[in-house]
Amino acid sequence: MKTVGIIAEFNPFHNGHKYLIEESKKRTGADYCIVVMSGDFVQRGAPAITDKFTRVKSALDSGADLVLELPSYYALGSAEYFASGAVFLLNKLNSVDYLCFGSESENIDLLFNIAGILNEESDSFKRNIKENIKSGKSYAASRESAVFSELCTINSSICECDKKTDVKKALTLPNSILATEYLRALRRTNSRITPVMIKRIGENYHSTDITEYSSATAIRNSITKDTDGRFTLEGSVKNAMPETSFNLLNDKLRRGQFVKENILDNLLYYKLMQNKGDFTAFLDINESLSNKINKTIDKYETFDGFCNILKSKDLSYTRISRCLMHILLDVKTGNMQKYKDDGFTSFIRILGQKKSSFPLLAKIGENSDIPVINRLKDAGKILDSLSMQLLSETLAASKVYNLLCGQKNVSEFSLPPIIL
Repeated sequence: MKTVGIIAEFNPFHNGHKYLIEESKKRTGADYCIVVMSGDFVQRGAPAITDKFTRVKSALDSGADLVLELPSYYALGSAEYFASGAVFLLNKLNSVDYLCFGSESENIDLLFNIAGILNEESDSFKRNIKENIKSGKSYAASRESAVFSELCTINSSICECDKKTDVKKALTLPNSILATEYLRALRRTNSRITPVMIKRIGENYHSTDITEYSSATAIRNSITKDTDGRFTLEGSVKNAMPETSFNLLNDKLRRGQFVKENILDNLLYYKLMQNKGDFTAFLDINESLSNKINKTIDKYETFDGFCNILKSKDLSYTRISRCLMHILLDVKTGNMQKYKDDGFTSFIRILGQKKSSFPLLAKIGENSDIPVINRLKDAGKILDSLSMQLLSETLAASKVYNLLCGQKNVSEFSLPPIIL
């Protein structure tokens, strides 16, 4: 029995995601595909367009065999935390043979070398970054220069101009950034899981063009109102998504059960006023950013507008958005450190599965290093206090999500996993 793992958000699920699942199984010869999926909030610092259970149904209908939840602390974390939380979870299953991921790059050896440099952080690497920052470069540009310098010492041919472009892409394009972080996490843990990189096809991450392989961004941007005032997807989007995924998303839109523009505005402002003075307890917020939030809070009008006020040469819009979501959901630095020290993920929560996946579940049950939660009502019996805290924080985030998108306040403890 061979098993491939995929780490994803499916926000929303589209043809590119279906291709990744199918190609992963094809290239590895895997019998099963396990997906570790973000819950109701995603890594760019935003609520998912639809709830996690809707996205689970789409994934299972398009080739996934088992979908596990990535706790909110990692789903909303930096690329490093996002990757580490998911890779550590897959490691602890002791049942995964391959990890497949998409990337704009086709050179996995280059990404492996970059991962090694970032993990090692040699004296020369750190010195190079400091010197570049002193010369006026941003941290991102300084790190890029330092990585390139280290790569040149490994292989002088990398110093060629075209190779420098490859390095820049590897450090700046979204999927390549995550691919590098997956490789870093695999290396740090001496994982037995074999990485397999698949070239991203279709439109790029930020593209707004609707084609057969559109980006998730384009699909989210295609939401409109029909003549009855109900939200719906543009007709052309139907060709960019599997039929089930399109119908599930459109149904949520028509019911108004999705996250609408500006829905976070008032709630975030309340949280900012509630914590005004010192925001450094929240994950990723240092003293400098905390001071900047306090100085500009009187200019607050909208979530999006405040992100634009706070962003700078060294702080991207996405980074700011994540930080504000940490404030909104009480994601604390101290708690993340506890979870990190405990090996990141200390339990496995099943969100959905295929009936045909029971042999896989049996294998996981025998081999897993951490408890498997099939029914939430059993969590209190099998989790220690720290694991229960992480689960409770993830469930609390989902409560906030349901409030934001107008869904019923249903306890997840009463919901069974989805089985198709």
